[in-house]
Amino acid sequence: MHDQCHKQDEVKSDVPSICLVGNPNVGKSAIFGLLTGRYVTVSNYPGTTVEITKGEAYIHKGKYQIIDTPGVNSLVPMSEDEKVTRDILLQKRSDTVVHVADSKNMKRSLFITIQLIEMGLPIVIDLNMRDEASSRGIDIDESALSEIFGLDVVSTIAVQKKGINTLKKVAVRPRISPFRFSYDGHIEEYISRIEPLIPESCISRRSVALMVLSGDRTLKGWLLDNLSKEKIRLIESYADKAAEKYSEPLSYVISQQRLKAVEEVAGKIIRKTAPQRKRVSAFFEEVTTHPAWGFPFLFAVLYLVYEFVGRFGAGTLVDFFEEIVFGEYLNPWAVKIVEALVPV
Repeated sequence: MHDQCHKQDEVKSDVPSICLVGNPNVGKSAIFGLLTGRYVTVSNYPGTTVEITKGEAYIHKGKYQIIDTPGVNSLVPMSEDEKVTRDILLQKRSDTVVHVADSKNMKRSLFITIQLIEMGLPIVIDLNMRDEASSRGIDIDESALSEIFGLDVVSTIAVQKKGINTLKKVAVRPRISPFRFSYDGHIEEYISRIEPLIPESCISRRSVALMVLSGDRTLKGWLLDNLSKEKIRLIESYADKAAEKYSEPLSYVISQQRLKAVEEVAGKIIRKTAPQRKRVSAFFEEVTTHPAWGFPFLFAVLYLVYEFVGRFGAGTLVDFFEEIVFGEYLNPWAVKIVEALVPV
């Protein structure tokens, strides 16, 4: 796998890379900023309008390229952002993949974790936003998660810059997970048929075979670049035959079996605790971003601003300064000074 991967990744091959992957809005960009500082480059991924942010970090005296990938909900692409992230993993060597997980939405994050593990990548799991999870009564058993996947697991609160030094320490020594998840016998049979036909890349043949079985049409261009048309037709025929057994789309069947594995893992690592009392700032954050209460709160704030500026400021306050401050004190005082200095 890695020989072909190195061949495809000739640019900056001497600089190890750390790739940040995760769902949208999990704090990847905040983690990226804490690792790299201010000096970054932003460019569109070739052939797309999707922006990729890259920067450099010095960790334990070593230089690393940090890549902030677009947020994904699956690595079987359903959007251009997801395709770009998948293509980066498929075609660019990643010395470390830091999976930035949302601690308060672990099931959603674990769906990505399992796909990354299937890719055979060197991974570190970063449980970000632990404070928000705790405030909701959610506790993640890091030791259990680490034991299940055989990976280093760290916790961070990016907005408070907590846990970043620990993340740096483990990011330079990632591990490939020994965790193996099996699908039903029929799907496994066709994975074994397709897998030997898949060309080498930066991810495992098994994961690419699963993408094909899931009906990932975005792979077609890459397959055409690396395989003969005869092999592609054979792969597609296997995918069609595999799908015949099920009444639902095969992509749905595969996804449901992954979700079952996610539920099993989640049941072993997620513990419910008493929610922490919310701070005032957390309360206002929740209210202002709530889909139902956000707009009423906005209108209430605008009304208060109008009352303060339009009525109190422009009315009461102006009258006070005009009639009391100026009328009774400043103006008479100024008149007396002028009369004393300038005789009439």
